[in-house]
Amino acid sequence: MFSSFEIIYKFSLQLILSFWIIVWSILSWYGVELVFGISLWQIPSTILGTLLAVITGVYFYSILSIPYKLSRKFDIIKDKVALESYQNCDDFQKEVADFIIDFFNYPGTNVIGGNFHFKGCKKYICNSGEQIDNFKSDSITKYKLKSGKRAVYIPIKIAEHDLGDMLLIMEGWTLPLFKSIMADFENYFLDDQLFHVLNYVTRKQVEKKN
Repeated sequence: MFSSFEIIYKFSLQLILSFWIIVWSILSWYGVELVFGISLWQIPSTILGTLLAVITGVYFYSILSIPYKLSRKFDIIKDKVALESYQNCDDFQKEVADFIIDFFNYPGTNVIGGNFHFKGCKKYICNSGEQIDNFKSDSITKYKLKSGKRAVYIPIKIAEHDLGDMLLIMEGWTLPLFKSIMADFENYFLDDQLFHVLNYVTRKQVEKKN
């Protein structure tokens, strides 16, 4: 069930998509008329313009839908953090890694694997032959690999605390906005949840010793 805000957001995107298709259809019809005058080319050009508008519109709709889809699906992990369900940091790290690889599978944001090294966790590597230490940076950085694939390095920080990093392996071309999308994911979804997990796992370890 969508929340009220998600319904409004989805409706707004559908409205924009409809407007986009209508505008392209009108421009295709009158564009041919303006250039060639009334002719039989108006019908196929309008169909072609409408088809192009639908294809591009659906793609942009999918990309623009990422925020509310991400918020809804990642909420499962946030609930588990709030309930202190993770027994250790490694379980949290693996679930986040699998979530990223499963969720970001759109053209331009197609993550096929990566290296994950959260603070207090063993390194988790999935479908990657790269060494994360070779890509260290203070900010989110995109690289082109020798294999032709792309890689995006993401440091994880909250305030002055260094919480680890990720190296995402990308297939195909990469959307210019992907760095910004991952910056928001790290800042608004991941860093505080990881910080909570580290704190309560450490607390539980201390309680067991006592």
